[in-house]
Amino acid sequence: MTEKRLEKMKIGQKITTSVKKKRKVCHERWKRINAERKAAFAGTEKGFRIASQLFLCVILGAAVSSLLKAEWLGFLLGAVLAVPVGILGTKLAGCLLRTVLKCSGQSLAYALLDFVIVVSLSAEGSIGAEEEDAVFAGIVMFAGAVLFSKSLWAVFAGGVRKVWMTVLLLVTGVITGASVCILAADGFEDGYVSEYREWNKTAKEIPGFEDYGEPGTYTVETLEYSPYKEAALKTEPVDVSNFVGKGENWHEAYRDMFQSYGLENAPVAGKVWYPAEVQNCPVIFMAHGNHSITEESYLGYAYLGEYLASHGYVFVSVDENVLNERSGENDGRAVLLLENIKALQEFNGQEGNLLYQKMDYDNIALAGHSRGGEMIADAYLFNECETYPSNGMFSFDYHFSIKALLAVAPSVNQYQPADHEVELSDVNYLVVQGANDQDISVFMGSQQYENITFSGKGDYLKASLYITGANHGQFNSLWGKYDMEPPLSWWLNVGNLISEEEQQYLLKIFARAFFDKTLKGEGAYEDLLTAVSKYETYLPETLYVQQYEQSAFSLLADFEEDTDLTTATDGSSLLAEHMSMWTEEKITDSKDGEGERENHALRLKWKNTEYASYEIIPEHLISLENGAIQFDACNLSAEETENPLDFTVVLTDEAGNRVSASVGDYKTLYPAFPVTLSKVQYLFGDSEEKYQFQTVSLPAEDFQGAETFDFTKICSITFAFDASDDGELWLDNIGTINATSQPMLSSRQ
Repeated sequence: MTEKRLEKMKIGQKITTSVKKKRKVCHERWKRINAERKAAFAGTEKGFRIASQLFLCVILGAAVSSLLKAEWLGFLLGAVLAVPVGILGTKLAGCLLRTVLKCSGQSLAYALLDFVIVVSLSAEGSIGAEEEDAVFAGIVMFAGAVLFSKSLWAVFAGGVRKVWMTVLLLVTGVITGASVCILAADGFEDGYVSEYREWNKTAKEIPGFEDYGEPGTYTVETLEYSPYKEAALKTEPVDVSNFVGKGENWHEAYRDMFQSYGLENAPVAGKVWYPAEVQNCPVIFMAHGNHSITEESYLGYAYLGEYLASHGYVFVSVDENVLNERSGENDGRAVLLLENIKALQEFNGQEGNLLYQKMDYDNIALAGHSRGGEMIADAYLFNECETYPSNGMFSFDYHFSIKALLAVAPSVNQYQPADHEVELSDVNYLVVQGANDQDISVFMGSQQYENITFSGKGDYLKASLYITGANHGQFNSLWGKYDMEPPLSWWLNVGNLISEEEQQYLLKIFARAFFDKTLKGEGAYEDLLTAVSKYETYLPETLYVQQYEQSAFSLLADFEEDTDLTTATDGSSLLAEHMSMWTEEKITDSKDGEGERENHALRLKWKNTEYASYEIIPEHLISLENGAIQFDACNLSAEETENPLDFTVVLTDEAGNRVSASVGDYKTLYPAFPVTLSKVQYLFGDSEEKYQFQTVSLPAEDFQGAETFDFTKICSITFAFDASDDGELWLDNIGTINATSQPMLSSRQ
């Protein structure tokens, strides 16, 4: 062995010896510090218990003080009660903790960490459940798993053969096994859907409709456009940084790992589906919503693109991934969408281009999902504006011929121009929402629906479709049936969802009916948008609720004007009789008050009476020949009712003649939908009772009664609640279709 190697070995031995000495010194020092710590805190446990008991007395005393007139007496009572509660409660809890957590500091830290994780996940993932139920479920799951793991180890590794330990092992094993099975399973079905479906009396045979969801006769071609070299069509990136809130630095660093672009060079990109055989087709631009930046969300609407292109549309799915996982960006989404429309307009006019003259830019529709569903209203607004509403120093010059908007499970008011809601006029609008949406769990799109108005010029339609069993993600084939990411998704109840195929089928046929009506002027099945119950034989077995309004509608009362219950929007007089409740109030999406809207409705309630009524006496005589009475109704009756709500609408002419029509012959007014969004809700027998407005339209020709009734001189409209002794409902947007008025000459004026 050479001298150099011997020298190196000696040096290594010295280093090793030195390290060992330092470790020993550190270990001894830690033991000394730990001993000093224990000595310093020795005997302080009693003082801590006394301080904690005093704290509990103060807290409980303060809580009870407001329950008695003499607050000092309430405080004293609460403080006294806190003593036995504190002593007994902590002794029992301490006994349990010693059993469960009799372990080292590291094991205790693991247990506390597991506890926080399980309870937090249960609380966050149990959408719609009462918070205390979700927390309790998390505690039971945690305690069961801890006791099971400890008893399992004690029995099989520790050799403990006590009867109580075996019983504990079996009980906690059942709890843990049940918890795992529940979290791993899809969940539970809702029984109310099949029950409510039996009430529908209006389903009909519709010749030819069974093939409506099948591909059309055109050959579908596709292409992608973007600034990247592999794209069939090259575009230039755009700067949208002025329309997006600033993000955190750490988040931008994360984005840089997956994206080679940013807000200053946002790609104008997407995929196009188009029919090969025809030119000059109506064009639909689709925008996805917020999702993981690792997923190409714009490709999740291929099913919609292929279907609509086969029926003569050009369908463009726009890639807005650069704006995903951000906040304060919906105005940026709108600008990027408009820039995509602008880029494809250039391709449409370039001879020799694959898209040359494929698109009819006089017939454009916007469609969007989630935040994209909200954003299309922003884009329509910006399209009409000369400047950016939030900063007039940025100018707009788009002015495309956008005729229709399709919003799918949209958010609302994430962007508000100059702190106002987005209010649009004279544009066709359809909003689709699932009752089992676990991301946007209230019907936000109904608020935008209310903010679409018509001037009376032109032919426009707005409609909404509410579908039980439909969730948020299945409208995009890449997002799936879980509206949260794991592990939160383990708590979601998806056993009551319709299938992804069914959900996408519904969007396809309603989108086509809407675009055929608003872009092509074709109406073979346009009443699918207003009378879905006729088609239910051909649709997935779930429940459908619709609202709609056309530009031919004339409003009598929307209950937004003032606090006077006896006057209506147009000056009509209002009168209620034999009611236990008559008021005008803000509406909500559920019985628990979730989803409160900036919209008022008439609330009526009657109890233990054979007849109650609500009458509208118009300021002028109404002529309803070839017209209809129309209103929105929401059944607020208890869900246990055996029948849907029914009542009669009675018209009175100037001579006192009367005719009537039964609402139940036209619409099934379902009670609230008892939806269970999470497994915890189902386990506790709880549900979120979701309200839904439905539009009822009663044609004048269907009213029955006096043969001499004069439909040109109607002086009263009465809602007669004579079908049940008890009931409760909201009424809104009461009016007429294709009606005219003339001065009231009778004494009823």
